[in-house]
Formats: sequence, C-alpha cells, structure tokens
Amino acid sequence: MLISFLSFSALGGADLELRLVNGNKCEGRVEVLYQGEWGTVCSIGWDEKDAAVVCKQLGCGSLVKAHQNAHFGAGSGPIWLSDVACSGQESTFWDCGHRGWGYHSCSQRWDAGVTCLGFVQLVGGDGPCSGRVEVNSGGEWATVCNWKFTHSTANVICAELGCGVAVSVLNGTHFGRGNGQIWAKEFQCKEDESHLQFCPTVPIPQGVCSHNMDVGVICSHFQLVNGSSRCEGRVEIQVSGVWGTLCDSHWDLSDANVLCRHLNCGLAMKPPEEVYFGEGSVQILADTFYCSGTESHLWDCPVTVLGASSCSRRKVASVICSGNQIQVSPFNDSQSDQAKVPVLFSENGQLRLVNGGRDPCSGRVEIYYNDTWGTICDDSWDMSDAHVVCRQLGCGVALKVMDSSHFGKGSGSIWLDELSCFGNESYLGECPSLHWGQHDCSHKEDAGVICSESLDLRLVSDDYDCAGWLEVFHNGTWGSVCSNLMDINTVSVICRHLSCGNKGYLDLHSNHRNLPIKWVDKINCQGQEPSLWHCPSQPWNQASCFEDQEAYITCGADLELRLVNGNKCEGRVEVLYQGKWGTVCSIGWDEKDAAVVCKQLGCGSLVKAHQNAHFGAGSGPIWLSDVACSGQESTFWDCGHRGWGQHSCPHRWDVGVTCLRFVQLVGGDGPCSGRVEVNSGGEWATVCNWKFTHSTANVICAELGCGVAVSVLNGTHFGRGNGQIWAKEFQCKEDESHLQFCPTVPIPQGVCSHNMDVGVICSHFQLVNGSSRCEGRVEIQVSGVWGTLCDSHWDLSDANVLCRHLNCGLAMKPPEEVYFGEGSVQILADTFYCSGTESHLWDCPVTVLGASSCSRRKVASVICSENIQALLSTCFPNLLRLVNGGRDPCSGRVEIYYNDTWGTICDDSWDMSDAHVVCRQLGCGVALKVMDSSHFGKGSGSIWLDELSCFGNESYLGECPSLHWGQHDCSHKEDAGVICSESLDLRLVSDDYDCAGWLEVFHNGTWGSVCSNLMDINTVSVICRHLSCGNKGYLDFHSNHRNLPIKWVDKINCQGQEPSLWHCPSQPWNQASCFEDQEAYITCEGRKDSDCPTSRQCTDKDKLQLRGGETPCSGRVEIWHDGSWGTVCDDSWDLAEANVVCQQLGCGSALASLEGAAFGSGNGTIWLDEVQCRGKETSLWDCPAEPWGQNDCKHDEDAGVVCSGDISDLCPFISAVSGYGESLYESMYEEINYDLTENEEDLLSNPGKCILCSPSLALPAYEH
Repeated sequence: MLISFLSFSALGGADLELRLVNGNKCEGRVEVLYQGEWGTVCSIGWDEKDAAVVCKQLGCGSLVKAHQNAHFGAGSGPIWLSDVACSGQESTFWDCGHRGWGYHSCSQRWDAGVTCLGFVQLVGGDGPCSGRVEVNSGGEWATVCNWKFTHSTANVICAELGCGVAVSVLNGTHFGRGNGQIWAKEFQCKEDESHLQFCPTVPIPQGVCSHNMDVGVICSHFQLVNGSSRCEGRVEIQVSGVWGTLCDSHWDLSDANVLCRHLNCGLAMKPPEEVYFGEGSVQILADTFYCSGTESHLWDCPVTVLGASSCSRRKVASVICSGNQIQVSPFNDSQSDQAKVPVLFSENGQLRLVNGGRDPCSGRVEIYYNDTWGTICDDSWDMSDAHVVCRQLGCGVALKVMDSSHFGKGSGSIWLDELSCFGNESYLGECPSLHWGQHDCSHKEDAGVICSESLDLRLVSDDYDCAGWLEVFHNGTWGSVCSNLMDINTVSVICRHLSCGNKGYLDLHSNHRNLPIKWVDKINCQGQEPSLWHCPSQPWNQASCFEDQEAYITCGADLELRLVNGNKCEGRVEVLYQGKWGTVCSIGWDEKDAAVVCKQLGCGSLVKAHQNAHFGAGSGPIWLSDVACSGQESTFWDCGHRGWGQHSCPHRWDVGVTCLRFVQLVGGDGPCSGRVEVNSGGEWATVCNWKFTHSTANVICAELGCGVAVSVLNGTHFGRGNGQIWAKEFQCKEDESHLQFCPTVPIPQGVCSHNMDVGVICSHFQLVNGSSRCEGRVEIQVSGVWGTLCDSHWDLSDANVLCRHLNCGLAMKPPEEVYFGEGSVQILADTFYCSGTESHLWDCPVTVLGASSCSRRKVASVICSENIQALLSTCFPNLLRLVNGGRDPCSGRVEIYYNDTWGTICDDSWDMSDAHVVCRQLGCGVALKVMDSSHFGKGSGSIWLDELSCFGNESYLGECPSLHWGQHDCSHKEDAGVICSESLDLRLVSDDYDCAGWLEVFHNGTWGSVCSNLMDINTVSVICRHLSCGNKGYLDFHSNHRNLPIKWVDKINCQGQEPSLWHCPSQPWNQASCFEDQEAYITCEGRKDSDCPTSRQCTDKDKLQLRGGETPCSGRVEIWHDGSWGTVCDDSWDLAEANVVCQQLGCGSALASLEGAAFGSGNGTIWLDEVQCRGKETSLWDCPAEPWGQNDCKHDEDAGVVCSGDISDLCPFISAVSGYGESLYESMYEEINYDLTENEEDLLSNPGKCILCSPSLALPAYEH
C-alpha cells in the first residue's frame, strides 16, 4: 500500500499530518492525523477547491480530480472532517472551514480522495518507480537533461514518488527519447528536500541538452544498509513511508538473487545464512517471500504475512551482491551421481509452483533452464522428490505428491524425467535424472506437489457457499480462524479472496463449535490487500483463541431495515437477516442507535427512541441486542452489537423509533411553497388556517431549510387536500427548531374543513427595518447567512418582481426614493436585470463579475403596495426585456409587455435615440449599436410598436411617440434589437485554437484582457463551460506576453458551480486592472466543433438559416462562418444543394431551389460559390465548393430554397410568392421528377389556392 504524507505542527503543540492512501504520492484517499490517530474526510461538500489545497500542501502541483464516495477504498478509524469549505488559498488543509473535528454524519463509504497532477513522473519503465524523468512545465511534461544530474536529485525524486531510494541513474536514452519540451534548469538537490520542486535550480547553458541526453532513474522500496557499498548490507523495506528491517524467515538464495537484480547489483555472492550486517534499530517486518529466482523485482514474488512469527533483532535478512559484474553459471548438466555444489550465480535450476491459486506452496512444479520455464514428468515422481522441491522453495516438507497434471497441463519444454532424489538434497539440481530435455512424456503427466506451508481458505456451511465458519489450511491441517480484532476491512478481503463479493460481515453465531485447532487470531487487513495472506496477524498457534471466538463470515448478504406498526418514519425496528425479519432488543438502546435508523431510512433526525415494545411485540427471531452505535454509521448493521441472534430478551422488549419528518409543503412550485401538511400517525393531514400565525409559518420554513415565510395563504390557494385535517392549533414562538416542538391546543370541533387548508410560501429574500413585512431593506439568504443587497442597478422592475415574490403587490415608489438604514450584515453585489414580469427574483438574469464595492449606505430597499392587486399591463405598460442575447442581459431582441403578453418592436425608424431609452430603462447603460432585420432572431406573437420616435432622453420607452399599440406594417423579420454599453461577452483569442487563447471580455463597448491573479481551477472550469469548451482546463502562464491597452478585470473568484462567468465575484471593472505579464491565457479541455453564432455549443444546423421567407422553412440561404453571417451564390445552385439545406435544417426535402435573390438581397460576405452537392450529404459543409469567401458574385445572385417542412405552413408562402409563381412552378416541375396530380399542377400555376396543404406530396431520393 502506497501512502503519501506531510507533517504539520498545529496550535497547542498538537501534530497534524496529511497523507494520501491506496494510491501514490499524489493520488489516493485523503487522511489526516489528529490527536495521534489517522482518520478520513467525508465527501459531503467535497469539491475541487478543497482537493486543490490537499494537492498544494503535499507539493503535488495542481488538481486533476476531486473524488468522492471512497473512490480509493473505505478507510477505517475516525472520520475527522466533514463539510470542508476551502477557498483554495489556504496553505494547509486544516486552515479550511469545516464542521468541526470529529463532527460528521457520514460513513466511510463516503471518504474523499484526490488525484493531483504532480510535478515529476518516471515514464517508459516497468512501473511508476522507474523510467525517463519528466517534470510538469506549464501543464506540459518536459524531459530532464542528464547535465550534472546527481544521485541526490534522483533520491529526492524517488522519495517524492513514494518509491523508496534511487538505485540507478541512467544517462542517454535508456528509457527512450522523449519529445516536446526539455527542462531548461539544473536541479541541485541536497536530499533534505521533500519534493523535487523545492530543490534549488540554475539555468543550463543554452544548446547543451537534446533528447539524446534524457535522463532516467530506477527507484526501489528496498535498500541495503550498513555495508561497504549500496550492493551489500542488511535488507530494509519501505512501507507507508517508514523503513523496516526484513526478518530472515525463509530468506534464501532465490530471494537474494531477485533483490540483487532488482537493485541493479548483479547476483548474490554468498548464501544469505553466511552474511550478517548487524541488528538495526527499525521495525522488523515479517513478510515472507517465495521467489523462484527469475523475477525482475522482489514484489513480483509471492509473499505471505499471515501467521508470521515474531522475529528477533538478530534474525534479519542480509545479502552481498556481486555489483554490476555478470557471472556465468557453472550449473552441472551431467548425469553423474556425484554430489553437486549449489550454484550461487545462475537462474538455471530455479523452481516455482504454478496454478496453486493464491498459495505459493502448492502447484505444478516448473524448473528454469536455458532461459525458459519447463515442467517435470511424473514418471518416478514421489515424496522424496517432492520434499526437495518444498525445501528448495522454503515451503517446509511435502504433504502430498500430485501427478497426472493435477494443477493443469503446462506448456513448452518438459525439462526433467525419471528424477531419483534421496530426499535430503538442498536443490533439485542435485538429484539424478535423465539429461535436460530427455523424456517420453506429455504435459498430461506434469508433476505437482502440496507442501506443508501451503495455505488455503474456505467457509464451512451445510447451506451456503459464501457464508459459514472460516477455516484456514496450514501445516497440512484445517483449523478455525479467530474473530478478535476482525473488522469490516478484514471481512472484505476474506470475501474477495473467496470470490464471494466485495463485502460481508462477521456473525458472532449463536451455535458455537469447537474445532481442535484454531490456527490464527487478530488478523488486521487494511482492505486493499489482494488476498488474506498479505494481512498481518498473530503467529500460527494451534490454540489461538477460545471456542466462542471462532469466526463465522457471511459474504455478499442482503440486509434490510424497516419500521412496523407505525409508518415509514415511525414504528418497531425490524431487520432482514438470512431471509428472515426479526426484531431488536432494547437492552442498551439509546438515541444514537435510533438516530442511525432514522438516517438510513431517509426519515431525517430522531424524535424519540422507544423501548419495551412501544409499537407492539414482534414475532420471529430477535436478531440484535446491546446495539452500540456512535451515531455516524451509514447503516444500522455497521453498529457494534452482541452478535446476530445473541440475546437474552423477550419480544416485549422490542425497540422502536419516531423520526422527525413531520411537516411538508405540497402543491407549490417546489419544496418551499405549498399546502401545509403534517404527519399524523403515518398519514399526511392538512392544517387548518384557524389562528395559523406567521410565526408558525416561519418555523416551518426554517425547518425545511427554505428561509423565512413571505406569505400565509388562507383558503385553498394550493388546492384542497383530502383525508385527515390536523385537529390542533400550533402556537409557535419562532424559537423552536421544528414544528413538532411548538405548543398546541385543540381546535374546536367542526371549525375546520378542507376549504380552510392553509398554505405557506417561503423565501430566501426578506425586507427588514420597515413598518411591515412588505417594506424595508432587501436581504438575501445565501448558505444559511443573511446579507444586504447592494443597490447597484436596483430599479423599479427588480423591485416589482421582489414585491410580487413576497406576495406584497407592486412597488409603490422608485427605489432611489426609499431608504431603510445601512444594516450590519455582509453587502452582496448581485446585479439583477429583471423585466418586471418574472414570478421570482431568481428568475431574473443576474451578474456579479466586475461589481464595484458597495458602501453600507448604498443598499437596496423597496416599499411594496402590500395587498393592492394591479394589472401589470395597466400600471406598467412599458416593461422591457432583451431576448436571444445569449448569457448577456444587456443585448438582444427588444420585447415590450402589453395586454398581458410580450411582443416585439418593428425596426422602421429604429435608431440610436430609441435604443438609448431601452438601455437606460433596463439599467444597461447607453446604446452602443442598433440591430435591425431580426439580428437576434425572429420573435413570435404580437408586434406591439412601430415608427418609434424617441428623443433619447426619455426614462421609459412608453414616453416615446409611436403608432398605436399593435398598429404596424411589419413582419417579425424586421424585429428590432440593441447592444447596450453594459453588454458582456467572452472569448478566447488565438490564431490556432477554438478553446485555448488569451481570455478577453467585452465590457462598455470594448474588448479587453482578463487578469490571472487569484484565478484557480474552479474559475477556469466556469470559463471553459461558459465558452462551451468542456468542463475543465488550466491557466497557462504563456511565454509570449502581450499587452492589450485595456485589462478589464482581475481577481475573479468562482466557486466552480456558477452557470456563467458573470455570476463570479471579482474586483471592480478597471481599464488598468493588472500588468501585462498577468493577462490570462486559458487552455480548455474541450474543442468547439467550429465557430458558433453564439457562445453556446452549436451544431452545423445552428450555423445555417433561412431569411426573408414567410415560413421557417423558406428563404434566402445564410451561413455562419468566421464570426459572421453571409450568403451563398446561386452559381450551380439547384435542387441537390437545396435538398441538403432543407434536411440539415430539419425542414424535410426541397420543393424548389431559387436563384436571383428571390427572397431579397442579403448583406455581408458571400461565403460560398459553385456548391456541388449530390443531394444526400448531411451538411452543406460536406459539399465541394470554391474556397470560403472566393466568388465572382453579387448579392443579387443570392440563393434561396423552399422546403417541404410542415406543408400547412406553405399556404401563406404560396400566396406571398405570386410575383414569382411562374419561376417557382418551373423550378418545381422541371427539376423534380414528380408525378404531379392535376390539382397539384393547378396549385402551382395558381398560387392563391391551398390544395398543397394536403400531405400528399412525396419527395423521392435523387442524385445530382
């Protein structure tokens, strides 16, 4: 298990440390050391800002991903932190806000984790601990040159990667040549640095390095200490960042050879038992390796820890390696019966056992010779031969010989046959046999063995495969496994080991048994081990525990929880176990136990823990007793208890709970408005408006997390309920945390009916310091905290929406004439752009970016009319909004509210004076540009105003002269639009990329840079989403600075969840917000398919439109390219091209291809000429054509189409085109191979008729 950690001394002298577990140095489960104990972090509220602080503190660079829900496995021990709230600027993780040490409502299946980018990596090796050195340079990996690269620097790299120490620095291109950048600095590490990034650096002379000098490093978790060189000494292993000495239990020549090879130190020079380099003072590790001798790394060898005996300080493993010398094997190939000398320097004759499952000491016998593994024939195979195999492998003695390929047939060579060992040989190579490779066998005769140190595991039960008594096979005998200290992590490893799922539970079974041998106790797995053999325990002992401590394990079991004789959130507690529902005994039953039940059932917090069969006595088994929950468990069965079925209780002691879910609002537009209903004996009952007070409504809103009550609605505003009516009057005082805690008195009988069902509307907005709830200073609740709204842009439209939201009628006075004091809470800079007709203030567009700081006197206030109901169309006939301006509230098609509907304004006489009034009324500054010809798309419904003639100084558009409401001679293709000075837009500027470049913002009519100070990963992610360039990216401190004259805004601080950049706070707009080297260059992960008409993500369909027609499926063809709309020349334009356009727009097939600007001349660029479609392309972009913008045409040659679309839509079109009906007729008749009926021909020659409105016109496929 790889663990990264960092230590810190906290206030009061307490040591705090941070580490990542079950990953690597820069990836894993987050754990914190607090009060001497490691614990995890709950992922409630866990986001990228929190994770980024972890990465920064651990020196792991920027964040890649914040993980939730135990992505790196569930931890154990305490959960120290929950609801962590970092800003991203903290230097240590514990500087972040949180709920409090040890306070949480989580289980460890919610443990948080991180993946950090890191600063250094090793690439091209056989794992993360060897390879070419690369460092993170501005988001790209750069190779490191071997120029003055030292072993000290390599050691820092290995330590940072959690890979132990450096065993080799390889110059040249041992791990292949890199590509891309070469790091331009020399590292001068001293080995006291914790991270490579902290090492001093100096520039490397220019031109010295190339990719032929890329340096490589090989690290190891193993080292040899106390010798005269790095290739001899006592064996030490690094585990969880701590070095320990290896016990010499089973440490043999094969193991020693693999370690020498691993350390790039040749082969072992002496048998390990002849070597000693002192005791050492660190922890003794009991890992037992079973190497064959040919493995590349010691970790490739089978290893066991389970049952290992304690080791004295003198019994430590040591080795003397040959260094880098290459020895040649003198292994004896002859058939002489003379005694053979064990060979130290050869792999020939090494053994391994294959196909024994997870057991290194049983399997098919294979021997290494001539650089390949081969099998041994079972002719003459007996216990004497098998004893030698087990002895050579350090697996004890042979228990059983296995022939006839019991462990499966091998492949390749059969190296030995007719072995004739005496049984006392140390190595199989000492035994007589036929010559290497001589045999008369096939692989169905492959020999196998089971040795005395063979291990096996099973669950013993008459009824189940994956439940039963846990037994282990050791030393030739099956015995019990003891349950002391066994936890959920150990059980999960056992279940995985047995292929019985990933989880289970320990069942302290009622019917004890007593096997004569109880092999092992106090097994302590971390949960990620590949098998039980890797978990430490007490040593093997035939009497490891008492009979009532034998482990019974149930894997993958379904457990369920329910409440009976009450309702979903109240009743007797019952648990489903082994297919039977049973009860829980009330011995030890308390509020913590009951709270876990409420939480697991989704019933909120606890009201009461009941004992003594409060909800009646159950039947069947009593499954649990002496339950002991901490209150933090996620499931009831995670709590401690006496054992399944273990109790001394009758059913009259059955437990129950009452959970809090007591009130709800029903029939509104969300959980914060509706008819009040309370839980009455498991059924929802309506509440009568009899003496129902605003104080009671406030308690309900607070309990539901909905702010404050803004309205109590009598009668049946949210509809009549049915069923019960609550028979009590609530007398809340507003100091109650829940409605259930308010005093009640009975309501006189017969007073209430469902016609009196009361409703409540809650809001996160309130008015304070006024004489009533409908006037005062505006406050908004954000994350449970109230703040005062700044009056920036607070106008009559905004005030009207808030009054309506609060059920207070309409605003009585302009906001600038109202003041209700400064207030003492935080000032919020949110800027609303309401049209005045929205139902709630949050329905209005809002911006925060660039907002100026606000003094305490500049706060928003309002006086509402309370219950005076006025029609918007009567009192406020001139409400405006701008539509289709993307995310920008200050540009778009102008729409005005009249007669209860929104309508457009015709662009006849539309000029800057009119546009100035619109911008002024909307609080959007002044007009920058007037937009006509439905630039922002055609509206629908009424065209309310035409021939506007504003002077430009009017406050409201309704003050300007115009034709009468609804009088006009326009169509929606003449809808007027505007771009105001407070219009905002965002773009990335680059010659090469759509989703990478210099970040620019459009403000006050001018593009300017965005500054990078304080910009973090959350802000970048919002920018990328805003630009439809994916969900994440990074800030690139670009080498080539530029210097726009205007740098609009700095210190943007997004939380990461905002819908657009406009919602993020920042410093105020300022043309000189930062220096030139601080302009932001952003690279986003996504790519736009192509340039889009709006900042949202688009398809080819969005970049094609028909203009000038009377239906959406007819008109002049216009395409979006290079940031602007343009037309298509009619050269070579016929039905094939028209059909592609129609189908691309979802308008059916082409009825006509029209030339000569039949729908009027366009403007702008003529983008395409000589388009040559076949008719079946999915996009006009797929058709051959002249290069973009190259043509010999004028706009009187603009191409048009008539598509089938909805045939009924064509009737007005046919009438409208009578002026060119003949050309339409000829086009449709001659170029489409239709069988036209007489009536259809009549229609086309007489466009005023509507015969075509039947759906009989079928369009065949065709090619050009």
